[in-house]
Amino acid sequence: MKITNSSDKNTYVPVLEGELYIETYRSSMPSKAVFNVIKDNIIDFSEGSAVEIYADNVPVFFGYVFIKKRDKNGIISVTAYDQLRYLKNKATYNFNGYTVSGIIKQIAADYKINCGNIEESGFVISNMTSDEKTLFDIIQSSIDTTYLSTGRLYVLYDDFGKLSLKRAENMGVDYIVKDDTAENFSYTSSIDSNTYNQIRLTLKGKKGIVQEYFKKNEESVSRWGVLQYTGSIEEGEDGNTKALSILNTHSKAQRSLSISGAFGDLNVRAGSVIYVRTDKTGDIAIDEAMTVESCRHRFKNGVHTMDLSLRGGLINS
Repeated sequence: MKITNSSDKNTYVPVLEGELYIETYRSSMPSKAVFNVIKDNIIDFSEGSAVEIYADNVPVFFGYVFIKKRDKNGIISVTAYDQLRYLKNKATYNFNGYTVSGIIKQIAADYKINCGNIEESGFVISNMTSDEKTLFDIIQSSIDTTYLSTGRLYVLYDDFGKLSLKRAENMGVDYIVKDDTAENFSYTSSIDSNTYNQIRLTLKGKKGIVQEYFKKNEESVSRWGVLQYTGSIEEGEDGNTKALSILNTHSKAQRSLSISGAFGDLNVRAGSVIYVRTDKTGDIAIDEAMTVESCRHRFKNGVHTMDLSLRGGLINS
């Protein structure tokens, strides 16, 4: 690891204490590195200092110090974020005739964010207006619009100091998680949140409800009771199609899967597609490719492990 002070540009190689971890997320959050530095008479750094982390001489994280905490023993706890942290800034944009790639490049130029490999999506978004939204939300909206229109999903991430965009299907990693290659897993199946089997949408006018749209999954209601979603639609929206879409998406149990203590692999990050195989979840068996929603790389005493949150197939939460 190297830390370059933001004020005098001096570079230091700190002595670390305890565990270091690097966490990445598939969407709308910057990657972060968290570690403890032993304070001595030499090292000197402040907020905004650049942090470079390598593992086996492979560059794995480039970011900036945002948080410092210090205790009476001289241990400085540091949290550093990569440059996606600056996408939390809010702005107003009106993009007309831009692709998601063009939108990212324009925002990066406006906010002096370094760009690397930005894959060209090819799909032109006719008009997208965003009023005082975070740059994350603006970019994610363009990614979502592209996905709904083309079926192509893109992942935005920082590649050691370079903003990058890659098609999800091109982020496959030759990595398999099995029951004997991880310490543990946590599997949850729930109908307590985001599960609905009865949808009621209303179109409202100045004098109250103008029209109501209602969809229901009778079989689900007989098993779970009524779990109703109530919402509204705007003038011109297709109420029947929207209600049916919500019902088809949400009239099922919400399942989540996370893995802890898997063998570490530097090629795996949020957005990567890996293979997962387990038959110990109880009600379902998993034997398929899954997308990594979040990934925490842990380094301690020369041991590298990963904690993974996954999505795909029946794992929908």
